[in-house]
Amino acid sequence: MQMMTARRTGWFGLIGAPTDVGHTDCGAAQGPAALREAGLLRRLAGAALVADMGDVTGPAYEGAAGPDGSRNLAQTAAWCAAVRDRVARVLATGGTPLLLGGDHAMALGSVAASAAYAARLGRPLHLLWVDAHPDFNTPETSPSGNTHGLPAASICGLGAPELLAVGAFTPLVPPGRLTQIGVRDIDPGEAANLARAGVCLHPMKAVRQRGMPALLADLLERVRAENALLHVSFDLDVLDPALAPGVGSPVPDGLDRESALAALRLLGDSGLVMALDLVELAPRHDREGQTAELAMALLTGFLAGERGALAAARVAA
Repeated sequence: MQMMTARRTGWFGLIGAPTDVGHTDCGAAQGPAALREAGLLRRLAGAALVADMGDVTGPAYEGAAGPDGSRNLAQTAAWCAAVRDRVARVLATGGTPLLLGGDHAMALGSVAASAAYAARLGRPLHLLWVDAHPDFNTPETSPSGNTHGLPAASICGLGAPELLAVGAFTPLVPPGRLTQIGVRDIDPGEAANLARAGVCLHPMKAVRQRGMPALLADLLERVRAENALLHVSFDLDVLDPALAPGVGSPVPDGLDRESALAALRLLGDSGLVMALDLVELAPRHDREGQTAELAMALLTGFLAGERGALAAARVAA
């Protein structure tokens, strides 16, 4: 069987999801606007062909908890459906979606679009979740009820029916094809969910011991061997708060700048990434725009890697 990379037409669709419906206190609703105002489009234009596909919209945060303690399940599902449809539009026209959050609950929508697209191609989909939190709670295990702690579990087929219905099928990604890197804040019930599901989990201790390049090389080798596609969901709170204070849920002892930049460049170089989420920028917590600046550097590095991979593919052809 001929091995294929991700679709490579050389353009990227920028999509904003300006909401913190998953947790209003995180302040991530202002993230997409902050990046645009900081000059993101101008920065990215130097690395690749980027089209701004605008912002999706959805219902307002309500906050009232349901019988199971969850907040805003219906509202979160509506936002994720809007993200799904906009991401699907970019995929259908040959582009690579770049989702700007917004809180991490929005990844459910983007992965739903990627999973449907991969299924139409008859190819497996892997999900790389780079985050300080595994987001693998269900309504029964979540201490807060905030839906930004549920998306990875929902993607793997666990949790509230409202969220599972966002995708065309469930699980969108089997737990064995979910790899999480940088995790260091896990709720007790969440830990049990992860263990039962068999998720590949690399906490910060593993990152320090082996390094991001080695961990990613293992994943990329598996993706290639399975002729699969890769969706990357990157939460800025994986970074150390000293470098990236402008996030909704900071956790000490995070990823350093060099490792993060090398990871995004390596992922771009791979030619396997069909979609990228960059979420949880919370400008009101930032200091002199340093988190927004790092976020733009990460995206620029990813696109530069993609451009290099595309050029190499054209030469090989």
